[in-house]
Amino acid sequence: MAGEKVLVIGAGPAGLSATKELANLGVNVVLVEREAFLGGTPKRLKYSLLFPELRPASEVIDPLIKSVQENKNVKIYLESIVDSVKQEGNGFTVNIKDKSGKITTEKVNAIIAASGFEHFDSRRKYEYGYGIIPNIYQISDIEGMLSENRLVTTKGTPPKRVAILLCVGSRDATVGNTYCSRVCCAVSIKQAMEIKQRIPDAVVHIYYMDIRTYGLMEDKLYWKAQLDYRVGFIRGRISEFMRGPNDTVIIKGEDTMNLNRALVVPYDMVILANGMELGLGSKQVAKVLGLEFESHGFVKPLDPDRLPVQSTKKGIFLAGAITGPKTISDSITEGYAAAMKAYEYIMKGTWEEPVKVATAEVAHH
Repeated sequence: MAGEKVLVIGAGPAGLSATKELANLGVNVVLVEREAFLGGTPKRLKYSLLFPELRPASEVIDPLIKSVQENKNVKIYLESIVDSVKQEGNGFTVNIKDKSGKITTEKVNAIIAASGFEHFDSRRKYEYGYGIIPNIYQISDIEGMLSENRLVTTKGTPPKRVAILLCVGSRDATVGNTYCSRVCCAVSIKQAMEIKQRIPDAVVHIYYMDIRTYGLMEDKLYWKAQLDYRVGFIRGRISEFMRGPNDTVIIKGEDTMNLNRALVVPYDMVILANGMELGLGSKQVAKVLGLEFESHGFVKPLDPDRLPVQSTKKGIFLAGAITGPKTISDSITEGYAAAMKAYEYIMKGTWEEPVKVATAEVAHH
């Protein structure tokens, strides 16, 4: 291969799979990661088990990391960002800045943006008391506690009563996120089952607006949690959390399945299912690359139905949660897809254009 080179931004599941695929095809890959390690959010937050099969996250992520690290076609920049990009002919001149401020220039034929997402910061929902009331955590915190086998309250004891609140920072116009984050229901149920595995006599309740264990996850998670683990599901609307005696947390709200009866329930631990947003890192990447945003704040694909991994800028491809909430498996799949489209582009110059779709007005009667 005559020196073709692709820049991949982000070394999470999508970026790693894209890098692996291109490098295996003989393409030189420049991989830029702002953290000091590969693996993205799953590594940074020490993800425990992945749904729906409940297999360790390391079994999925570590082989990708190893493959990328050992491939001679991959050049890795850690603790670095893409500082500027200039389109020149059919390629790009890219300036990469490391943590010391040193600039390195690379010339590439195509770019894959796979810089991912950030978890919603639950402190923005002040009524939930995260960061103020002891023993209130986020699902993103609990992953590390589970993987390190340190699921205890602030008193150092395993929780006997646990509540998980869904849709924190998702489907919520008050914080500007009206979309569903797609994975939170499944992650929360998975965590509930993990808690019951470790603390069999614990009482675990999941408070929800709706349960969205779509596709093949319904029986593997939703029904399994109830039938095998006795996890309780309560359809309710939670208004606030209060600090109770002995660092318990008191939930106040209403049970919307039972005539909106009032709820005042104490727990040893509360877990907030915080959703996904486009993080500052991906916003910086999008700005440098000159990409467009869709209405929910994620990066806009050229055609979300036909061309989901092509961006609105020729020669730049997208993969993973930069375009919206996704599972790890979906992100890995998109990484492979973006790699194939980038390969087709650098080898044949192929760049598909969106099909103009006629719009029809819906009559109101």
